[in-house]
Amino acid sequence: MTSMPTLPGEGREAYLLFRVDDRLLHGQVTLGWGLRLGPKRYLIADDALAGDPITRRLYEAMTPEGSSTEVTSLVSLALGDDPAASVRRTILLVRDLAGAAHLLRAGVPGPLNLGGIHAHPGAVEILPFLHLDPDELRLALELIEEGYELEARELPEAESIGGEALRARLAEAV
Repeated sequence: MTSMPTLPGEGREAYLLFRVDDRLLHGQVTLGWGLRLGPKRYLIADDALAGDPITRRLYEAMTPEGSSTEVTSLVSLALGDDPAASVRRTILLVRDLAGAAHLLRAGVPGPLNLGGIHAHPGAVEILPFLHLDPDELRLALELIEEGYELEARELPEAESIGGEALRARLAEAV
């Protein structure tokens, strides 16, 4: 009898929310998502921030009462080095799609929320809060083709656009 192949991230505990947001920790995340999901911890995986103790302290100071914020590098998290060793009640934030793809492919489980990738050079608007350049469009489509679950949703009460609907919007923009 042959065993079924495991999917990337299968068997690992999922975060409350795994979100790409170029602003990382801000009001929409802490008030919109945080009040709905009740995280005890925000984990920011960002190489630049991990290497900048002053800015890291500013993000930590923005943490809502009753929760904590930790910062780690993408490489450390991809290697399984979660500072708290448990993802329970944690929102994971990543600045860009490339970083999120790295984590997904390293086994960090999704789904992946595309929640705040704003206008930047070469990017086209997919949704008011989702702008992707040609490389990001190709990467998002690759992730979907590889079987990763992506959804575009700005806030928890907004409609989630995922699956074939998201794939079609991305393919149209290529």
